[in-house]
Amino acid sequence: MLPTNCGSHKDYQNFVVVNLRKYYPNPDALAKSTWDIIERFWNLDLSETDKLLADKYSKFGPAPRIPSCMQRSYLLSIDFKVTSLTEWAAALKINPLYAILSGFNVGDTPGVGTFYDFINRLWDSDDDHMSPHIHPLKSKVKKPKSKGSKAESVEKVTVAELLPELENTTFHLDDQPYASLFKIYKKEFLDISVDKGLVHSDSLAIAGDGTPVVTSHRERKHRVCKCKENGINDCKCDRYFSQPDCDMRALKK
Repeated sequence: MLPTNCGSHKDYQNFVVVNLRKYYPNPDALAKSTWDIIERFWNLDLSETDKLLADKYSKFGPAPRIPSCMQRSYLLSIDFKVTSLTEWAAALKINPLYAILSGFNVGDTPGVGTFYDFINRLWDSDDDHMSPHIHPLKSKVKKPKSKGSKAESVEKVTVAELLPELENTTFHLDDQPYASLFKIYKKEFLDISVDKGLVHSDSLAIAGDGTPVVTSHRERKHRVCKCKENGINDCKCDRYFSQPDCDMRALKK
């Protein structure tokens, strides 16, 4: 069945107050850094998520977890530096604070499968990736010919060629697999930041070139051809990439 709206953000705040007084009657029992997190989520209104994701749930079957609580809990895991959903689901069961701040009753928290189901509902596509799993190997960057010079580009399209093409491309957000996630981000974070003067929409600039993002240094792929069995170890045949949207050159620090 459809998720039951737990009410307004004020209802969430009342829930937190009642349960913090019950399980943590001594405020000094919590560190200042923890109170900083509590304050952030106290002011973070995620109630729009319940409306935006309402059509992602079936009208039949058992009542699901509240979408806004699932979203809040996932964001809490990031703040508390728990990077594994399996570990976070376990932490919710043994740490009353995590459950309370998420909006769940202590002793009644979602399992790891529920978190993955929620994340899947944010992705508006039957395919898990935007790129196909099977595609050619990426060209390796060759060393510069002389000291102090730049290496030859392995990209097929330059930035100068790409920008005019993008300017003439019609973009429809609803056609993108990340549309629901973007709408939530815009409604609950971007628009509010603009309203509060934290972001000035008339003076924005995007810069991503050279941004360091730490990723795995191992490119996960395997052969789909029979070349190795025939004694050819350095073939250029297409490979199956388990993470086809990941660009190793762009993301490796």
